[in-house]
Amino acid sequence: MSELSRNVCDYWDMSAVPQVSVFGEALIDLIVPEEGEVHAVAGGAPFNTARALGRLGVTTSFIGSVAQDRFGDRLVAQLVADEVDVAHVRRTSSPTTLALAELSANGTAAYRFYVDGTSASESFEDLPCQDGGWLMTGGLGLVLNPLADRIVTCIAERSATARAMIDINCRPLVITRPDEYRERLANVLPLVDVVKVSDEDLAYLYPKVSAGDAARKVLESGPRLVLLTAGSDPVQALTASGSSMVEVPAVDVVDTVGAGDTFGAGFLAWWVHHGNNQDVDIASLTDLDLVTRAVTAGVHASTLTVGRRGADPPYRSELDDDLWR
Repeated sequence: MSELSRNVCDYWDMSAVPQVSVFGEALIDLIVPEEGEVHAVAGGAPFNTARALGRLGVTTSFIGSVAQDRFGDRLVAQLVADEVDVAHVRRTSSPTTLALAELSANGTAAYRFYVDGTSASESFEDLPCQDGGWLMTGGLGLVLNPLADRIVTCIAERSATARAMIDINCRPLVITRPDEYRERLANVLPLVDVVKVSDEDLAYLYPKVSAGDAARKVLESGPRLVLLTAGSDPVQALTASGSSMVEVPAVDVVDTVGAGDTFGAGFLAWWVHHGNNQDVDIASLTDLDLVTRAVTAGVHASTLTVGRRGADPPYRSELDDDLWR
């Protein structure tokens, strides 16, 4: 353990149960616009989600491997700055994972990843499983082994009072074994309570099937709630009892890096701030009125992120108080 990690671990109350535990990768995004300089920013879908939750006032723990190099120190320092518990961050001698985010003229990011022999795929046998609150994962955390299989085990072994949410967040260029990946998803979907999925994810998972029909297939596999995002189009929430739509406000987009991660964090933060953090009533996840309010909070959080360069999620003070009432 590095001196930075050791000092931080001394700071945190190890007896406290986090309201959300986020499992997965932390990496560096190399953001490449069509013109201009390359920017290196802290990233990784679970990492971004953890930071967003911390900024939204949620007691959050990040659980994953981070390199001992300078990039890794920067990643840990960013988590600490956003008040995320890093007591379960494992420092490794493997180099930091890199993601090349190539921006189009409208700010949409296309990703290429450099993962072989790097920190993101590493796991550890004592990866802590959740005893309460929410467990959140997705992105490369469901792709790269041995980390992915260990995370699925944690989801399966969580306590009865813990809720689980995944953001599928497919990265086709990293999925070298698509059949294995699809099988892992098939195994984990019945185990979780909430699934966030984009239209692009569904196009990969269910080719030639409309996004709406594919989202219903995901719902039929077992989760209580599916959240379907499609860029600037309305977010659709699907449950067994019905569905609802939440409009996405029109905003000036700088880039879309971290937007989906911030949406998921805003959604979870709504439940936590309404006192549903340690023992979430499963039935409430099918209450479309409550779900719509939580989705609205996520949408408004993400609209601030797309107006900034890189994954720079908002603080709760930047959002309207009415979102949390």
